[in-house]
Amino acid sequence: MKPELTAVYFAVAVVVTAAVPRAEEPKSQPVTMVEKAGSVVLDNGIISIEIAKQTGRPLSITYQGTSLLGGPCYLNWHAEEEEDMDDGDQGSKQDNSESFTRITAGQFRVRIDPTANGGGAAEVSITQKFSGRGPPFDVELHYVLRRGDSGYYNYAVFEHPHGYPAGKLSSARMLFRLNGDVFDFMTIDDRRRRFMPDPNTPYKSLGPKESRMMTAGPFQGLVEDKYLSYADAGEHFVHGWTGSKSGIGFWILYGSTEDQNGGPTKQHNTAHFPHAIMKILTCSHYGAAPVTVGTEHWQKIYGPWMVYINAGGDKDQLWLDAKRKSAAEQDTWPYAWMRHPLYPPASERGTVGGRLHLSDPQDPKASPSDAWVGLAAPKPDWQQQSNGYQYWVRAGKDGSFSIPNVRAGSHTLYAFVDGVMDEFRCDDVNVAKNQVADLGTLEWNPVRYGRQLWQIGTPDRTAKEFRHGDDYRQWGLPQKYASEFPRDVQFVIGESDERIDWNFAQCTVQKNGGWVGSNWKILFELADSPKPGTATLRIAIAAAHKAVLRISVNDTVVGSRRFNTDNAMVRAGIHGQYSQWDLSFDAGLFKPVRNTITLEQLGGRSALRNVMYDSLRLEVRE
Repeated sequence: MKPELTAVYFAVAVVVTAAVPRAEEPKSQPVTMVEKAGSVVLDNGIISIEIAKQTGRPLSITYQGTSLLGGPCYLNWHAEEEEDMDDGDQGSKQDNSESFTRITAGQFRVRIDPTANGGGAAEVSITQKFSGRGPPFDVELHYVLRRGDSGYYNYAVFEHPHGYPAGKLSSARMLFRLNGDVFDFMTIDDRRRRFMPDPNTPYKSLGPKESRMMTAGPFQGLVEDKYLSYADAGEHFVHGWTGSKSGIGFWILYGSTEDQNGGPTKQHNTAHFPHAIMKILTCSHYGAAPVTVGTEHWQKIYGPWMVYINAGGDKDQLWLDAKRKSAAEQDTWPYAWMRHPLYPPASERGTVGGRLHLSDPQDPKASPSDAWVGLAAPKPDWQQQSNGYQYWVRAGKDGSFSIPNVRAGSHTLYAFVDGVMDEFRCDDVNVAKNQVADLGTLEWNPVRYGRQLWQIGTPDRTAKEFRHGDDYRQWGLPQKYASEFPRDVQFVIGESDERIDWNFAQCTVQKNGGWVGSNWKILFELADSPKPGTATLRIAIAAAHKAVLRISVNDTVVGSRRFNTDNAMVRAGIHGQYSQWDLSFDAGLFKPVRNTITLEQLGGRSALRNVMYDSLRLEVRE
C-alpha cells in the first residue's frame, strides 16, 4: 500500500501501553575473542562483531545468525567550520572521504582478554596517531562486549598532545549503514517514526543538497532530508531502526549527554535515508563551536554508547523496549565496569544541589519549574563550549535540582526556563569527589528595564508559538513566506494572533531576479501621552543567519545589529544559537496614539538569510 505523503515529514506515533515482550535470547555464553590476520571477532552467543584491526571498522554485526549491516561503517571526523550554505548554492559540502578523516593505519590492542576473566568481557582498541595530515589529534576507538548483553559498547578518545600544531575538531561521529532487507522503519523519538524508502529508491537532489525527493516507487514525491531527523541533546538518549518483517531492532543509546557539545539545546543528527544511523560525538551544525586547541595538551573521552539489538515484538514494542533499556543505562551511569583514566567512577564524582527561587514582580506566574539547570565552564557562552563536559538536569516544580555524577573541579551553574527572558548564572561552584555541594536557595531576579507595555511570543528559546512553529520540519517551508505574507508582517498589538500573523522566521523575498530583505511592522497604541524616559525593546533571537537587523521607531532609526551564521532555518530547525538584544532609546520618540516599530532585515543576496525570533518585549522606565 502506498504510504500517505504529507507536507510534514513525520506522523505522530500511536502510544503503545501493552507489555513489551523480550527477545528469546540464547542462554548466557562466555565472551570469546578470535583473532584473524586482519580482524578480530567478538562473540557472546547473542551478537557477534567482526572488527578490522587496521581501521577499527565493524565489518559485520550478526544477531542470532542475521547480518545487520548493509554498507561501510566507521568513525570519522573533520576540522572544517560550519558550512556556509549561502549565496546561491543552497547546499552544504558533501560528507565525502576528502573532507573527513578516518582511521586507516591504526594500531590494534587487546585491552581485556576474555580468557583472563572467565569469558566475562572483552575489550579491544584501535589507535591512530596524527600523521601530519588532517586535524592534529590522536584517536582511539574502543569496543567492549560483555557476557549476556544484547549489544556492545563503543567509546572514543581524542587527544591533542602538547606540541602538536593548533587545530580544530568540527565534527566527529560513528556511522552505521544498515541492511535494507532487515530494517525498514526509522524511529527518532515518540513523534518522529515512519517507514522509510528502500535504499535503492531513485531520487533527485533538491536545495540544500541533503534534501532528496523520491521519484519512483511507493514513496514517490516524499522529500527526505537528514536535518528532519536532528534532535535536541538534552533529553534524547535513544534512536534506531526496526524491521517489520525481521522483527529486529538496531538502536544507539547512551546513559549520559555529558560529552556532547553545546548544552541541552544543541541539535545532533540521529538517523536518515538510506538506512543510516549514527552517534554524534561533536558537531558544529546550527552555529555551535568546534573543539579548538592551540599547542597545549587536550584530551576528551566520548561515550561509552551502546549499540543495542532487540527482537521479539513489533516496531512499537521494540521501541518501548529500547526506551526501557535507555532508562536503565541512565540509571547505571557512570558504568561500574568502565575503566579509563578519563572516565571517573561514581566515587570520584560529586553532586551539586540547590533550589532556584524566581521572583519577577511583573510576572507573578513566572516559575522555575522544569527549568534547565546545568554546570559548564565559565566561558564562553555554554552554547559555544565543545572542549569540555557539561551536566544538565530539569528542576522540580519548586525549583529544586540535583546534578549528579559531576567531575571534580570548579564549574559555573546556569539556568533558564520557559517564560523568562533571562538566564541565571552562579560562578565558582566547586565540586569535590564523593561530596554533595549544597548551594541552598539561589535568588533569581530576572532583568527588567521598566514597565512592560507588551510582549510578542513566549521566551522559550524557540519560534514554536509562531506561524509554522508546530510544522517546521518540512522541506521548502521558507518559500511559503512570500505568498502567505505578501505585504510582510503587519502585527497589531492586542488584535493580531501571533500563531497566524507572525511568521516563524523573517525571511528574504525574491524581487527583480534576486533576494532582498523584508520589513516587519509592530503597530501599537499608547493610552497616555508619552513621558520623558527610556524605552527598551528586548529582542530574544531563537536563530539567525547572516542577517542585518535595523530597528526604527516611528521612522527614526534607533539601532542595528549584524548576526552570525547558524543555518537553523534551512536545516529545518526552530532554533539555533540563542541570543538577546536589549535596545534602549528615548521614549520621547513615541506618539500619543498609534506607534510603529519597524524591523528591517537588510541581509539580502540569498534565500537563506533570516532572523528567527523567540520573543519581543517593550519596556519603559519613566
